[in-house]
Amino acid sequence: METFFLKLLLGGLLLSLLLAFYSFVVYFFRLAFLGIAVSHSVLAGLAIGVFLGIDPTLSAMLFSVLVGWLIALLKKKAGLTEDASIGIVLAISMAAGVVLIYLSGYQGNLLSYLFGSIMTISSTDVVFLFLLLLFTAFFFWKNRWKVLYLCFDEETAYSSGINTSLLYYTLVALLSLLITYTTKVVGIILTHAMLVLPAATAYQLVWHYDQLLTLSALFSLIATFGGIALAYFTDLPAGPSIILLGGVLFFTAYLAGRIKKRVKTPKGGR
Repeated sequence: METFFLKLLLGGLLLSLLLAFYSFVVYFFRLAFLGIAVSHSVLAGLAIGVFLGIDPTLSAMLFSVLVGWLIALLKKKAGLTEDASIGIVLAISMAAGVVLIYLSGYQGNLLSYLFGSIMTISSTDVVFLFLLLLFTAFFFWKNRWKVLYLCFDEETAYSSGINTSLLYYTLVALLSLLITYTTKVVGIILTHAMLVLPAATAYQLVWHYDQLLTLSALFSLIATFGGIALAYFTDLPAGPSIILLGGVLFFTAYLAGRIKKRVKTPKGGR
């Protein structure tokens, strides 16, 4: 029992810290819809694993990265809008997942993939999340200003000599790996909300990069562990509980931000 709770706590902690980094990129580089497509492609990745008789988590990670890169490729090379490329890949991957699950004769509960459960996190997952966090922290430290350039002005970043394509594809691959594990916690349907909420909540109160990352991590931790506690004491699903608490934090931060602006605005000012 102690080992189980240790895995639960470590998994929640590592996932929350990772979300602080990638929520910033998803929110400010407007990758929320890409997150939706990749999270839904996890279903097809899991189905491929079941169909081929290999580890479904491994197949889901690899397939998610391929889907993320395919969307990026269609956007940059095929002349399609981001909405069109995401719509095409999303529909195909979902259909492929359903067909493969049907052909494999899988009898498991699909709702566990749709809504997730943090209880399914294993020791291997914790080790992978830890390694991903180490690499992510090093990557963002090494490419901090490049990532900021890319998020806020991609054309200027390209003009200044930054290899924006390599940076973009790397971020998409890392984000896709994280999404695979986020679906384990909150499910395919709610993953995109967990990717957006931490940074969106922090942005209601601060705007500096370091402050945004710090507050994003804090809000992510509160939502994750608060949601787990809420689920434990009320017997509710953990995934939706985490998202609901994240939503409460967002609207609270939004109201606090509005009050803060009104206090700072001089009388008679706009």
